[in-house]
Amino acid sequence: RDFSMGPRDAPITIVEFFDYRCPYCAASLPWVADLVRARHDIRFVFKELPLSIHGEPALEASRASIAAMPQGRYWQFHQALMNFRGELTSPRIGQLARQSGIDIARMRRAMNDPAITRLLEENNTLAGDLGATGTPAFLINGQMIAGFNQEALQQRLQEASLDARAQRAAGR
Repeated sequence: RDFSMGPRDAPITIVEFFDYRCPYCAASLPWVADLVRARHDIRFVFKELPLSIHGEPALEASRASIAAMPQGRYWQFHQALMNFRGELTSPRIGQLARQSGIDIARMRRAMNDPAITRLLEENNTLAGDLGATGTPAFLINGQMIAGFNQEALQQRLQEASLDARAQRAAGR
């Protein structure tokens, strides 16, 4: 139940582990959005990783975003949560969800689904296994880039593009 954009068979997959209260994750949002618009050879997978240092609001925001997925407004809600810079409270999360076109009662009921807890635990375990100790963390075709270092991300993306081209050429 991850949110993804782009073709499933894209030659480049970028997985981003993020926390809705992380200012560095918010800073990465325009870069991610630009890549989504400009590149059709990339699949983005977004994985909520609410860090304990950001407390209950980060966890509630992640639970709410996952619970809102079935309503088809995840991306709008994701952007609203990432762009919000004030104090993130339960009423504020509800307000942002409502502004994103989400049925709040339905979302709140779904937030209690044990599958959401399992998914967040799986994301945490996976991030730890991959060496991600904070957010954002990007996995580009299997290589971890910790933090929002645009130069390192661009370099890894270029390497992944070259690798994909070489694989296509070898397969012909």
